[in-house]
Amino acid sequence: MKSPTIAFCGIGSVTVTILHALYQNGIPFTILCQDKTRMENLKTPIRFKGPNQKTTVLNLTNHLQMVDSATMPFDYIFLGCKNQSLENYTTNTKHLLQADGKWIFIQNGLPENHFLSLRDKIIGGVVGWNTQVLSDGSYYQSNVGSLILGDAIGKKPDPSWHQFLEPWIPVVLTERLQGFRWHKLAINAIINGLAASKQSSLGELFLNWKSRNEAIEILSEIKKIMKKLQVEEEVVPGSFPIQKLGDGENALPKWIRHLVLIVLGLKYFKIRTSMVQDLDHKRKTEINFINGEVIQVAKSLGVPVPFNEKVVSAVIRLEKNF
Repeated sequence: MKSPTIAFCGIGSVTVTILHALYQNGIPFTILCQDKTRMENLKTPIRFKGPNQKTTVLNLTNHLQMVDSATMPFDYIFLGCKNQSLENYTTNTKHLLQADGKWIFIQNGLPENHFLSLRDKIIGGVVGWNTQVLSDGSYYQSNVGSLILGDAIGKKPDPSWHQFLEPWIPVVLTERLQGFRWHKLAINAIINGLAASKQSSLGELFLNWKSRNEAIEILSEIKKIMKKLQVEEEVVPGSFPIQKLGDGENALPKWIRHLVLIVLGLKYFKIRTSMVQDLDHKRKTEINFINGEVIQVAKSLGVPVPFNEKVVSAVIRLEKNF
């Protein structure tokens, strides 16, 4: 079977994990660089350790091209940037998409909803793993997690993605992208947004009674929004349904919900999620695309979300100190 032409624009912890899977499976790919300094840096081999604790050295030199000099059109282009840069990345790579090609958005939040005129050109990717950059510059994937792929117009993507990425990344193909997006948005609203507002690791966050209560309130607000939108939750493999964690219908007893969060905190005690790391390094966060996204949708529906508003205000206040 002929492999599609696959490119990446923007290299970070998520895209490196996907690159590793393609690399291991011998699937060709191209990395599109937007500046020469970044291209030179990527010529240094990348050390990647997976959840099996085995380290692979990825030599990417022969995969690199400058985006402004690339001419070959691609079937798929993964965009590995932050939400605030997506418009720039789509503009800079538009000429490199095949006529029936697709961008793959792997950002958190609801990125497809900001590009409604391009929905037929977008596949959404919901990521179920955690990969971090360690102090020595290597990448470490701490858990086995799926990549959920769903066409923004409600179709299942090509089943060949199972062959391209597995067994390194389990693949879920879906027609219900919005259900997965809202589930992951709710999870990120607490592990990224709430954690960032307190500049806490997950252990510090979820072993604190007050923070656990705030997490439950945030999830409860999002649960109300999903009900208004009639979005049925689709749970990312390995995650936990927010319908059971938030207040209201189908909620577990509160002591069990607290216990679930405590277990999460103990399991990932030292993890400082991406938004917390942004604040650690005095970088602007994606708060407006996580809890801020919740607030914008809530306003359009007339749903009060004071706990999400509190998180956004706290993170913006911290950013102003840079």
